[in-house]
Amino acid sequence: MTPHSTKHDPKNLQGPRHVLMLALVILSFVIGHSAFGHPADQSEMRVRPKPHQLEIRLTFNILTLTRFTGIDTDGDMKISMAELTAAQPRIGTYLNQHIHVEINRQKAILGSSVRFAPLWPDAAQTPPMTEIEYAARNVDVTFTQTIEGKVLEDFWLGFAVFEQTGPMQTIHGVFEQDGQIEDVTFSVQEPEYLYDTGFAEDPFVQEAEKKQKAGLSSPPGEDMPARPAATLAAASPYAAPVATVPGKPAATVSSGPAGGPAVKLALPIDSKDTNSPPSSERWWMVRAVVIMIMLVVGRKMQLSARTKLVSTRRRPRPKSR
Repeated sequence: MTPHSTKHDPKNLQGPRHVLMLALVILSFVIGHSAFGHPADQSEMRVRPKPHQLEIRLTFNILTLTRFTGIDTDGDMKISMAELTAAQPRIGTYLNQHIHVEINRQKAILGSSVRFAPLWPDAAQTPPMTEIEYAARNVDVTFTQTIEGKVLEDFWLGFAVFEQTGPMQTIHGVFEQDGQIEDVTFSVQEPEYLYDTGFAEDPFVQEAEKKQKAGLSSPPGEDMPARPAATLAAASPYAAPVATVPGKPAATVSSGPAGGPAVKLALPIDSKDTNSPPSSERWWMVRAVVIMIMLVVGRKMQLSARTKLVSTRRRPRPKSR
């Protein structure tokens, strides 16, 4: 009787090894998919705060919009532009109910009016879209509201949409203010964010507020007061010295190389007055220029500091709504 061999044939192990390798590949794919999500689960938001206005533009694909509310009303597994247009009021209502907003620590909404804009060419002529097209079609949903009586000091956003969209959903937010950009990603783990505008401490905004209270508000559409001419002259590398002579009219000259910016002088320099001692009005103007330069520099430092500090100012979502 032939004794039983205890050695394993390498050929008999190839099957289990292949199965193990395939399982590892599938597991790595699942982990990678969970960590980074799918493009269909990624949405965008752009926020533009102004002293008396808050604009929030949300960009969703149609697949995400179908998770918010029913759009395919006839059940033919396609969405026509007529169905998408008819669903706009329901989408606006859903977003107002599930994106919580506080302005200056007071409960608010995204806005009573909303604007929709499809982001593909010839949208009005689009034939009914099949389900495979939903993730590739994006729509802008823009809310704009005016803040009356007080400047926009801060605002808080809290997203409660992830129960409908699923935990894979992320919303990439871009906060744009005075040329500064701040990126914030909202997810089921971090669904909220508090943003401090800094308008309450901005000297130029405060000056505009004083003018509005005195009945000297700036023209419509201007949220920031115009910078004084003296500040522009001092900040320009081609600016000529500012001098004042009582009784002389103001003039605008261009100084520096061709194409350089034009600067506005408070008053032209008169050659016959160059040897006279400086008057008190001249010294007052010099001091004003220095103060305005300091304000501009301070504003830039404030914006720079805010971009570093505001990203840590997340606070918990209030329990009661």
